[in-house]
Amino acid sequence: MDRKQLLLLNPAEYEHHFDKTALKTLEGTPGLEKAVKYVHKHGVERIIRLSYTGSNIKVSSDNFPELYKLLEEACANIFLKDLPELYIQWDYGINAFAIGSQNPIIVLNSGAVDLLSDDELLYLLGHEAGHIKSGHMLYHDMALVIPFLGDLIGAVTLGIGSVVSAGLELALLYWYRMSELTADRAGLLACQDKNTVFSALMKMGGVPKNFYEKMKTEDFIKQANDFQDFDFNTADKVAKTIMISLAEHPWTVLRTSELIKWIDSGKYDEIIEMHGKGSLEDIEITCPKCGKKLGGNETFCGVCGSKVWKR
Repeated sequence: MDRKQLLLLNPAEYEHHFDKTALKTLEGTPGLEKAVKYVHKHGVERIIRLSYTGSNIKVSSDNFPELYKLLEEACANIFLKDLPELYIQWDYGINAFAIGSQNPIIVLNSGAVDLLSDDELLYLLGHEAGHIKSGHMLYHDMALVIPFLGDLIGAVTLGIGSVVSAGLELALLYWYRMSELTADRAGLLACQDKNTVFSALMKMGGVPKNFYEKMKTEDFIKQANDFQDFDFNTADKVAKTIMISLAEHPWTVLRTSELIKWIDSGKYDEIIEMHGKGSLEDIEITCPKCGKKLGGNETFCGVCGSKVWKR
């Protein structure tokens, strides 16, 4: 398949509104600043990074070059210029994750390598690269440790001065789930084939390996369309708490439903057309917030003040 490198792609152009809304709520939650300072002070990122790089197999151009080429393509297609390190861990769930806000890495499950096609792996790697491109990693690292961080700090300080509240934990983990919807769009932009994404999500959703040849994406799409009545904006706190507690990622059917809405809106095709020109000089840059046409050398939009990409 002839895929396009989406030059000057700005993550604000494909950010999901659930992600944006949840992030705004998170950033207004009391205790976040103290929690961030605590994570920095105690080197949590370094500890997490060491635990994965010291236990798992690193992918390079010489060691598993096929996977390395897929990573290079995924990052090039979404215009992520700094290639993250890639590691494989033994786990037969179809999954991957990214960690580290300063020196991000991607960890890929061996089950994903065995059970996904190369195109599906390209989507999965693009999804994780999308988290890095969107700047999700600091809060993602915090979401990994937040369930026990509050108890740990409380124990150390004898219950005094704990920086983690139940409200902060809920806001952080809810945003963590919603950020997956933005990363799914990045994964689609990396592989540039919706049926590939749908088949990967079907496998993640539980299709047994013996039935892979019999999968019908059209039935899965119908299921996703039937799911569109569920509205997270109106779900109450109890419903959101239950959803957060039961899964590391939003439901695969929900994710498919949200991708279908985005594709049907025409935004996906607009991005492919706008950024897949093949030359930087051919790309017309506009402010992702207000739509003003830009010359390409601005750092901030002169109309709304939003930060923009330079050529």
